[in-house]
Amino acid sequence: MFKYIAVVALVLAISAGNASAFWCFTCTTFNSTNCLVPDQNVLLSECPPSPDVTAVTCYTRIVGQDVERGCATALTVAERDNCALLNNCQLCSNENTTACNGNLFPHGRLHCHQCEGITNSTCGEEIQTEPTPCLRFVADDQCVVRVRENNVQRGCLSEHESCLNSRDCHVCAGNGCNFRHFEYNAAGSVVAQMSLLVGAILLSAFVGNSM
Repeated sequence: MFKYIAVVALVLAISAGNASAFWCFTCTTFNSTNCLVPDQNVLLSECPPSPDVTAVTCYTRIVGQDVERGCATALTVAERDNCALLNNCQLCSNENTTACNGNLFPHGRLHCHQCEGITNSTCGEEIQTEPTPCLRFVADDQCVVRVRENNVQRGCLSEHESCLNSRDCHVCAGNGCNFRHFEYNAAGSVVAQMSLLVGAILLSAFVGNSM
């Protein structure tokens, strides 16, 4: 009897050894901003092999407003089955030993200019650099510019919700739309730089006359 048990244990050990382990990013933006676009090995984890998971190895999903990444083995069978049917969840398979769940998710999420500084700083002037993805995911998110006295903040509405009811904020829709230089006027509201407004008016007049 003891010999039989030993043989069974050996077979199981060999089978487990043949099930190769794999690597996935395991993190959440709830406690790590680096999880938004992970490129650090410290966020990689070796996932345990599982006979229930063959075609897929890693997952990425939205939980609340945060991105969560991990090993497919950490999901229940129901969660794996439902993941393929949801827009806020994605399964993937590793090629070689590279973690497959490191891409920006979901695809097409809003990008805004995000910085803070005084009005005559780089953040206060018209932004020439590329916008960066918003940390929190909200389907109808927007970009904002807040100008309060001598301070300028640029970012995403999902992280500056007070801007919805604030006269010192400018809210706009579209990737990188919060690039313009804004000033705080005496009436207590944010206004675009006059030269930009004049340029827009002249351009509109030119287009109208040419039609």
